[in-house]
Amino acid sequence: MQSSKTQADLPLSALPRPQELSEFAAQGFIDAAVERHQPIVLRNFAAHWPIVMQSKHSLSSVAQQIAAENTGRPVKLVTLPQSGWMFYTDDLRGMNFSVSTATLADAMQSMLQAANSLPHCVQCIGVREHLPTLLPSLDNPLTPNVDPFIWIGNAVRVAPHFDEANNIAVVAAGKRRFTLFPPEQVSNLYIGPLDYTPAGQPISLVDIHAPDLNRFPRYQSAYDAALSVELDAGDAIFIPTPWWHAVESLSSFNVLVNYWWSGRHLSSTLPFPMMMHALQALNAMPNGEREAWKSLLRHYVLTEDAGAHLPDSVRGILGKQSKDNANLIDQWLKSQLR
Repeated sequence: MQSSKTQADLPLSALPRPQELSEFAAQGFIDAAVERHQPIVLRNFAAHWPIVMQSKHSLSSVAQQIAAENTGRPVKLVTLPQSGWMFYTDDLRGMNFSVSTATLADAMQSMLQAANSLPHCVQCIGVREHLPTLLPSLDNPLTPNVDPFIWIGNAVRVAPHFDEANNIAVVAAGKRRFTLFPPEQVSNLYIGPLDYTPAGQPISLVDIHAPDLNRFPRYQSAYDAALSVELDAGDAIFIPTPWWHAVESLSSFNVLVNYWWSGRHLSSTLPFPMMMHALQALNAMPNGEREAWKSLLRHYVLTEDAGAHLPDSVRGILGKQSKDNANLIDQWLKSQLR
């Protein structure tokens, strides 16, 4: 059992907050934010959204509107334990939640009745596919050509994880806390299985609300480097990839709208599958061969000018990325991985 002292020593509310902006220019913001590579809170970013204004008067009416306007396509409804923590079972061989198929209307009904039952959530569904009439009102001048996803649920906690793309997350109803850890804290977050996860991305095994420092002593260093902030409806946060972030829904009913984007041309350039393939290849090698390949990886992956001695016209994957070049490499990779 964790002691109350351990829990009280690491309160999330005591952590510093990310930089906050209440005014910003859309022109150039994304390039500057990506280059800086730090989380940024955008206060009142979507205060004018109709769903935000409605939520400040009645959360239940937002749920009813979502139920009425959805297209009827089935969604995955997650039922969580009373704690609302989406996690593994104790042996890490199963999940502590169940998943069923429902319509959004039925899902909203389950969420509105959560006070008398277990918490529920619907995660990461496309607004265009499921709530197209809502789409025109979700204007985002920072990523005008990116389709949003919507996350709906009761009071739910999601462990620290990372995204493979940059993210702007907008609280559309309710209140949420975001706790963020720099990418270099990965070794202090005690990440769970890479290929068996609650929702796609690997997660930290540390309960950041009640960290067991006997089991996870290095978490203290992650905590010391962390940022944390509560966002109200209308607030947004920019989270650069691959910052680790835990998300906690603090209201009885919550809606989040998010926008992912990157400069990548093809799905084959996603970094996490690349890392998994590298692990699989390296782990199959004898020690000497593995050390030799580490030298190649350091040279070609971690050195910016590995192709500087080659003419631009023949640098291929060592040169500047373009859509045509990415397509050629994509076809080459497919031929090698058959």
